[in-house]
Amino acid sequence: ESLGDDTSAERKKQILQRFMEKERARMEKKGLAQKLEKNLYRSPLVDPDDEEPDDILDTCFIGEPGNHKYTLVWFHGIDEDNEKAKIMLQMVGTNEIRVVVPNAPKIPLTALDEREARAWWDIEFENSQACTEDEEDTAGIRESHEAAIRILEHEEAIIGSENIIVAGFGQGASLALHTALRYPVPLKAVMIWAGYAVEQERYPDQISEANRNIKVLAYHGADDRVVRPALALEGLRSLKSHGVQIEQRVVPRMGHYIDQAQWVQAFDWCMKQFKRKP
Repeated sequence: ESLGDDTSAERKKQILQRFMEKERARMEKKGLAQKLEKNLYRSPLVDPDDEEPDDILDTCFIGEPGNHKYTLVWFHGIDEDNEKAKIMLQMVGTNEIRVVVPNAPKIPLTALDEREARAWWDIEFENSQACTEDEEDTAGIRESHEAAIRILEHEEAIIGSENIIVAGFGQGASLALHTALRYPVPLKAVMIWAGYAVEQERYPDQISEANRNIKVLAYHGADDRVVRPALALEGLRSLKSHGVQIEQRVVPRMGHYIDQAQWVQAFDWCMKQFKRKP
């Protein structure tokens, strides 16, 4: 769908209008703490002195070249923040790409004995990610999904959805995949590292027609002990059976991290996708 079409242009206008309305509302209440019980796993008790921005857009690092053509949205992993991702993305950045890296909220993680860490949702055990037998924090997944949608709508209003790649690492990769498959208009592609499918019981019904055939590049370390590759790849194969175009690359001797050499190859893949005609 081209931004030149009347339908796409009208959607862009509506998203921009909605964004401006939310921005006005946000500015009016800026500085006011909003205490909400986010989900069953998270404590509703919030120290006002530690209050972080309640708008996901206020947490974003944005690397914006002068005249960009594309946008890469990156979601970091558990107990990380956008500083590490910012350094990594700047290593291979170009003047054509706007990079957007939001911070996950700080929440008490069950897997870390309630220690507070940045995460997109709670997990029961440190190595339980991708395990379908463990109970998923569905409320946390839903909340982070809505925040991710807000970021994508904001970027869509700037550059057009077909010029956006959604990516991430670990839990952030799972959020990227989860959100992209549900986004109502076509995105360019998805790139995930050590990612896995969440809420698998909702597929294929929850896959949007606009992104049912989206291209996905999925990297995973063969020696990953945090997100076990056998479990993660099984979920991705299930998505492939529903028509999602997933290219899986299992890297020998790589653990739960991003190999620099593989990262350069992955970034080249992103550039090819960006330049690929619809």
